[in-house]
This record gives sequence, structure tokens and C-alpha cells, in this order.
Amino acid sequence: MNQKTIQILFIILVPFLLILFSYKIILFSTELNQNQQKTFDFLNGKGELKPQSTNITSAELSHLQDVQKVMNGTNYIFLVLLFICTLIFTYYKKKKKIFLLKYGGITTLVLFGLLSFIGLVSFNLIFTLFHKIFFPQGNWMFAKTSFLITTFPITFFIAITIKITVLTLILAIIFILLSYYLKKRSEP
Repeated sequence: MNQKTIQILFIILVPFLLILFSYKIILFSTELNQNQQKTFDFLNGKGELKPQSTNITSAELSHLQDVQKVMNGTNYIFLVLLFICTLIFTYYKKKKKIFLLKYGGITTLVLFGLLSFIGLVSFNLIFTLFHKIFFPQGNWMFAKTSFLITTFPITFFIAITIKITVLTLILAIIFILLSYYLKKRSEP
């Protein structure tokens, strides 16, 4: 790969790295009720969800097992992105090509500006598309009285999405400001 391709790769990967980093921080720091905590413990492989103690159906449990696979995949992708971006940045920092942080941050702002606009216009559409992509077998729609819907109402997902969006935008701005700081610091 030539240097220009590597630089473009970094700029394209940064938004995904920042989104996944924000996702991990927000999920880690979100205050959860007892059923939400039990569910997240299950998703993180730290506990079981027993139908008799939670009123969870086998269809809901099947969906959560699929969610667990998606979350594990997300963790793997995050680590790969972190490794690749760290390698590229370290290499180019030595060459004093700090502009990569700036353009990675700008790309993140543009991408998230577009996604935020679409999300504000139709959160339900994005929520549905997300589920159709990651759960194509269709086991993600449940009755309003189901364990999953009462434990994780749409307001939970809207709040999480807003927090992830805000944190990602803040991180993108930090990347841009950091690039200016590092550039100024490296000038004689």
C-alpha cells in the first residue's frame, strides 16, 4: 500500500473507531436498573437470564444470544480498529504528519452530522434498518408487554444514541484540536 492509501484508510477508519469507543464508554457508564443490569451481565458473559426469574421468553433469549454475538463482534472490530489506527498514527507522528488527526476528526463530524440529521428525521427508520441488518432472521420484534420491551423501551435506545453521538462529536473535536496542538508543538 502506498502512503496516500494508508492516510486515506486512517481518515476513513477514525469515525468508526470513535463511534465504537463512544459506544463502549456510554454502555459502561450508563446507569441501569436491575433487569437491565442482569441483561447486560448476560450479554457480557457474566451471568444467566433464567426465564422463571425474569419472565423472558425463549424468543427473547434467542434474540439476546444474537445481540451477544453482535456485541462480541463489535468488541473485536474495535480492537482491530484501535490497533490499525494506533500503528498508522504512530508511524505518521514520527514523520510529523499530524494532519491525519484533523482530517479523521473532520470526517467524523461530517459523517455524524449526516447521521444525526437522518436520525432526527426518523429514528425509528434507522432503528429498524439497524435491526434488519444485524438480525435478518427477524427475531427482534416483541410485544409491548414483553420482558425486553419493558426493560429496554425505545426511550432507552434514543438516550443511548444521543449520548454516543455527543461523545463521538466531542472526541472528533478533540482530535481536530489535538492536531493543531501537536503541529504547533512540533514547529521550531
